[in-house]
Amino acid sequence: MTQFDNIKSTVKNGVGTITFDRLDRRNALSVELMADLSDQLDEWAYDDEVAAVVLTGGEDVFCAGLDLDLQSGFTQETRSVYSDACLRAYSTLLDYRKPTIAAVGGPALGGGCDIAVFTDIRVGSDNAIFGYPQIKFGLTPYFSPLWRIVGLSQAKLLTFSGDKVDAAEALRIGLIDRPAPKGEVVARATALAASIAETTVKSAVNNKEMARTSPGLDPINALTYETLAYREVIWHPDIVARINDAYSRIKRK
Repeated sequence: MTQFDNIKSTVKNGVGTITFDRLDRRNALSVELMADLSDQLDEWAYDDEVAAVVLTGGEDVFCAGLDLDLQSGFTQETRSVYSDACLRAYSTLLDYRKPTIAAVGGPALGGGCDIAVFTDIRVGSDNAIFGYPQIKFGLTPYFSPLWRIVGLSQAKLLTFSGDKVDAAEALRIGLIDRPAPKGEVVARATALAASIAETTVKSAVNNKEMARTSPGLDPINALTYETLAYREVIWHPDIVARINDAYSRIKRK
């Protein structure tokens, strides 16, 4: 496995875990961190040892957003390089072929909130905080993925004001999908990823493909697409074997 300078990565029981490793900067985003994140996701995309991916900064800080040292020293060239790094990382997450889970402990602000929003599922601890403080300075957020999660009105509240929300409010509006006690968010997210991995890599990829495709279809086309997807997999020998094995275990009880 490739070693990176700004993230730590592990694979266990079908779960790939990426941990942001800039705690001295509160896991703030740099060009190098975004590149490491993108490279690791690319490396795992077709790795049969990885069925689902957990992204985290640990229990106390997820990601404080863009590194202020970088922002304060932006030139036309470095601003363009950072923009390209963001586009690559966010588009990789948005269109990733395997399920992704953000384990959010502590602040997920600015670009850190974006990373959480671009994942499929968010597990948030009691100390999680979400928001786009850059809006207070006249900057813009990524609105499109946010409103699809929390709805238009709540997305407008977050992005017009730049106000932060705590874990309870994030859970209420749907920004957190599953809560976790403080200190247990990584374990809870990993357990969820392991549950996905138990379905097999092939199943995780198939279901993620459906989740990527169906929302863009009208109801009838979605029904047709999902029926064909089911018909395509039901005859596969490995799936037939899994069904027969489960049926045999039920009969033995």
